[in-house]
Amino acid sequence: MAKTWGLAEAFASFDGARGKNPRWSWSARTPNGKTVVTTFWQDQFDYKTKPISYAGISETGSEAWLRRPGNSERLENLIYSQDYCDGLLRVVITVAEDVNADPRKIADCFPQPKMQMRITYLNRSTGEFRAELVER
Repeated sequence: MAKTWGLAEAFASFDGARGKNPRWSWSARTPNGKTVVTTFWQDQFDYKTKPISYAGISETGSEAWLRRPGNSERLENLIYSQDYCDGLLRVVITVAEDVNADPRKIADCFPQPKMQMRITYLNRSTGEFRAELVER
């Protein structure tokens, strides 16, 4: 039987990374500040691009989206990653209960310890971003 993860536990699997709030954090940082971890919806990876990419643009820019505390913290962490971590992100995959729901609810989540993404675009006002898989 596969392990069941909570989001805070999935973040913590990366050297003890923690978000500001276990109920609404979409991203986290390690205590030493060397690693940023963020959630990526499983269905939003683009496997047709080389390297594999991800665009976090679904409803970003809307007033409701910008006010969500999880989005504010994630934007703060994405900026931190660009400024201090060479744009690198560790990955927690989130699976939506319903991919068409707004807002989405997480049905499952799990860390991807072998996957690392790099931010290639970030709108520091809206939180829209694009990231690409880093080949190891």
